Amino acid sequence: MLRFAEVNVSDSRTIAGVVGGLWLAHLAAVVRFGVAAPGPVLSDVIQFALGLVLIYALLRAGNEAEGMARSFWRLTMAAYGLLVVGQVMSIYIDLTGSPTVSWIANILYCFWFAPLAMAIFLDPENPLGQLDTLKILDFVQAMLVCGAAYIYFFYLPKADSPEELAHSVWTPYFVGYTAVSVSFLLRAAVTTSRDVRSLFGRMGAFLVVSGCVDALYYYGPGRGLRTGAWFDLLWSALLVAPTLLAITWKQAEPAEPGFEPPKRERRIFSEIFYLIYPMLVLLMSLYIARARLGLASAIVFLSFVCSSARLLVTQQRLLRTKDTLRREAARDGLTGLWNHKAILEILDRELLRAERDATPVGVIMADVDHFKAINDERGHAAGDSVLRILATAMAAVVRPYDSVGRYGGEEFLIVAPNCNLAETWELAERIRAHVAACNINAAGSKVQVNLSLGIATGNSASDAQKLLRAADAALYQAKAAGRNQVAPALGRAASASPASTPAPGRDFWL
Repeated sequence: MLRFAEVNVSDSRTIAGVVGGLWLAHLAAVVRFGVAAPGPVLSDVIQFALGLVLIYALLRAGNEAEGMARSFWRLTMAAYGLLVVGQVMSIYIDLTGSPTVSWIANILYCFWFAPLAMAIFLDPENPLGQLDTLKILDFVQAMLVCGAAYIYFFYLPKADSPEELAHSVWTPYFVGYTAVSVSFLLRAAVTTSRDVRSLFGRMGAFLVVSGCVDALYYYGPGRGLRTGAWFDLLWSALLVAPTLLAITWKQAEPAEPGFEPPKRERRIFSEIFYLIYPMLVLLMSLYIARARLGLASAIVFLSFVCSSARLLVTQQRLLRTKDTLRREAARDGLTGLWNHKAILEILDRELLRAERDATPVGVIMADVDHFKAINDERGHAAGDSVLRILATAMAAVVRPYDSVGRYGGEEFLIVAPNCNLAETWELAERIRAHVAACNINAAGSKVQVNLSLGIATGNSASDAQKLLRAADAALYQAKAAGRNQVAPALGRAASASPASTPAPGRDFWL
């Protein structure tokens, strides 16, 4: 581990040295050649080299990170990949003098941050690396933003040069860029995760600085400067800065979950991040509608479909989660049977139905004989396994419409609708015989598990507590009479089925 850390530190220093040397080389090229040949080509080539080093640093940071941080760095790498492609086109323009791809390079330079803005939608509470419907819809929404931005910033306005934005759209461009930067800073401010705060806080501050440099280019001293001029050093610095961010970032939170669950950061105002793209589409479509009403309507309609689909998917997941929580709240965590509260509610419901239909309800109270000895001799883990096996065995014997619940500890409660006392005894005897025939082995030795069962019947909802007390008293009667039996002992009922005979032995290994 120490050797691995030393390699990482050495690699980081090498990357820092390379980007520092490239920036100094850029400084020398600007001082020596400026805008004269081969200054512009050298400037673009050095920036291309800085972009490649940056992508390597981002790839390295993504491979070393885990969870949401890995996706963050990969989205950042995709964003700067667009910037590097634009740089390749700039080199092509410098070498050939052809302006045919100038508008493409300009779009890449202006909207390189679109993949990075997708990081706002990353959720640290969900597993990453999986194809998620919401992420697909967010991606489609982002593509609509890019399409609307192309029409808004390049297709409709008339720029003086194909290599820069039209003056009329400078202000809305910076408004959109500022919205993304503020979203990063806001995400860092509201989060409870140290990693999220570090990632979004540092990158948000960098985006603010990057936006200020863009403003200096369009409004300040950089306006009208050609490639190779001193302002290119600022562009290079904007490639050096994220490289240093990538090589110096360290994951603060462990990948393995601790004993305490992480504090959830889901707040209602965090959902505003998902409204940024639809809002940008709407604002740009208002301008597009002046010249292309049908085109603007189509863009808004598609954005509305994505937003509505996202809302429906979210609602469906909420309902599914609600149902899951309801089921989990009614189930025993160890055995998977109904828990104490749920089985009593089932008993009340069946007694109400029995009172209405004038039919009996059988109740069986079952207890594991000498269960404390199992825990003492073989450990509580073995005892838990025995309870799980018994839960499976009892659930396999009862009828589909009977209910089995864990009443508490090693006690179980079975509710059998439409069973008189004799039929309840038959069911209890089948359960006892089935469990007694199970061969449970722990650490190479057999564990003999038997049940003592008490039965009672009733048909009035008001007598639920009396019914439970009667079954519990019968259970103690079975314990006092020697265990591994059903009380009251009715003997084999005349209507008992052959299934009440002990089943062949079943092997269970712990």
